[in-house]
Amino acid sequence: MHPHFKSFLFVLAVQVSMVAYFFSQESTELPAYPTSADIVIVGAGLAGMSAALEAITLRPETHVILIEKEDRLGGNSAKASSGINAAKDQEDVPLYTEDTVRSGGGFSIQSLVDRLTTESLDGLEFLRDKGVDLSVLCQLGGHSAERTRRNKSGPNVGTHIILALKKAIEESETIDVINHAHVTSIEKDDDNKVTGLTFSVTPEATFSIVTTKVILATGGYSANPELLKKYAPGMEEFATTNGAWATGDGLQLATDLGAALIHTDKVQLHPTGFIDPKDRTKRQRFLAPEALRGAGGLLFNTDGHRFVNELATRKVVSEAILEQPNKRSFLILPITEAVTQATGALGLFFYQKIGLVSHITSLQDLAEHMQVDQAILQAEFEQYVQAASGATPLMGSDARDAFGKTVFPNAPSEVPTDVYLLEIEPVVHYTMGGVKIDENAQALTQDDQVIEGLFAAGEVSGGLHGQNRLGGNSLAECVVFGRIAAQAAIKSL
Repeated sequence: MHPHFKSFLFVLAVQVSMVAYFFSQESTELPAYPTSADIVIVGAGLAGMSAALEAITLRPETHVILIEKEDRLGGNSAKASSGINAAKDQEDVPLYTEDTVRSGGGFSIQSLVDRLTTESLDGLEFLRDKGVDLSVLCQLGGHSAERTRRNKSGPNVGTHIILALKKAIEESETIDVINHAHVTSIEKDDDNKVTGLTFSVTPEATFSIVTTKVILATGGYSANPELLKKYAPGMEEFATTNGAWATGDGLQLATDLGAALIHTDKVQLHPTGFIDPKDRTKRQRFLAPEALRGAGGLLFNTDGHRFVNELATRKVVSEAILEQPNKRSFLILPITEAVTQATGALGLFFYQKIGLVSHITSLQDLAEHMQVDQAILQAEFEQYVQAASGATPLMGSDARDAFGKTVFPNAPSEVPTDVYLLEIEPVVHYTMGGVKIDENAQALTQDDQVIEGLFAAGEVSGGLHGQNRLGGNSLAECVVFGRIAAQAAIKSL
């Protein structure tokens, strides 16, 4: 090699190294974060995003800071797949209230339930105004009417909603978003009023914001084995559908200010978490959406028998599965044109691609996949088809099968041979407990005194769902109480 060419390569290498060095130095420089705001929202899932947008709708000049510890907005809300609840119409509000209270098992706080159900339709319009399609209507387990909405096509409903709200936030001139930031403390004065908060973006870089209004929207603790063991011993043994970010950060922030916690022992098992054939013991699972059962999915045990009303509450279905051999189940979804339309945005093709869903085209193949007697499957399907058609004598009340089922969505007219097959088991999905709040989303002390300037919305709060949550009520809670928190914060500015 020519010596001059060697020299050129050396100089070029030095220059490239210098450019890389300077770019690396620039990339580590931290931005100039805002030092004050009218409202600071901690957590940028659906509750936090709804609160931010409601605040600037009510008072356009409001400066809102949205702090998120992850690199993207959405949290667990973006993973939601079955839908968002709202009363079917105003006449449905009392029945929606009754269903929610019943699912709560006597633990739900009535004033919170009333606000959820009476303001759910307004929450729906709030989303539609942001361009969210919620044109598909279905009935989930524990509901006595069709009131769960989702989009007709595109991504899962949670992502669909988050993308629409993210666009609205990006278009706002008064909402600042800070990512990769962990709130370490909320400050208060001698009168127990919020005065600001501190957050960190690296262990060495800590910043403060002066504010008199903080809305906690940090989510639950389903991915925190330590908190699960502390509050609901035994639940830490189950896998979870939640992202790794669901660590319950907001609980400590709130209790440090004197807020009370409520119902932290109430943890929901979702009955249908996917079992991955390639790794049957993994800790984080994909959720087999409840809407699959709402569309006509049936549950069979490992002996080939149905054993539960698939549209019962999550608590009932989970407990029934845990009583079965091997504490797991198969979900079989007969494929019809109506089912295909009803499940368009549920991601079945994605789950099939990654090996969680099998497409079966004969009863013999189905029996072989499940390792059960084909004759047993044949008999079970025949009984179901007969019950769904109304040919079976009533079993009591309005039930037409032995498990109390009264609604048979998209039921086949004959024994199905074209089906989707999933293997599922109960997984930790949601924590009902959290920060105690009043009907205005204001955080309360143990003796029900308001902590001025501190609000909580979404899964970080407790008291609404009681013993167990209805499917579809999580997204509804995020929108309704996120907006309520913003309304209360704006009113007290």
